Amino acid sequence: MHADRLKQILDDWALWMHAPSSKLGYPSKSLGMISGGESTHDAFEDMVSEMDMTNVRTIDACISSLEPDQRDAIYARYLKTSKYDDYDTQLALAFDNLLTMASRRIVAWQINMFYAIIRLLG
Repeated sequence: MHADRLKQILDDWALWMHAPSSKLGYPSKSLGMISGGESTHDAFEDMVSEMDMTNVRTIDACISSLEPDQRDAIYARYLKTSKYDDYDTQLALAFDNLLTMASRRIVAWQINMFYAIIRLLG
């Protein structure tokens, strides 16, 4: 995984973390079935959105597994919490660790999603 891609996922994660955690009322989408023959633009966009949300959840799990000082540095950078004395060092360590973890956990899932998109479009 490239560092730029990790930064994009972390930006998505920050938006996700700031979003309200509970909604009242009916769900905006309901479960349905895809027959396998659907090849609309909406289906593609839904698959991309699903992939992005899976990446965000994976990064959230990776962040949770960081050392507390590194996790605090990620929170300070992306969630705008207060910074502390060792912030720059801990942020660099956290980013390096996240890059390693995400490279192992996200790429394999994206390859599977890529093949699903090819099947959908083909």
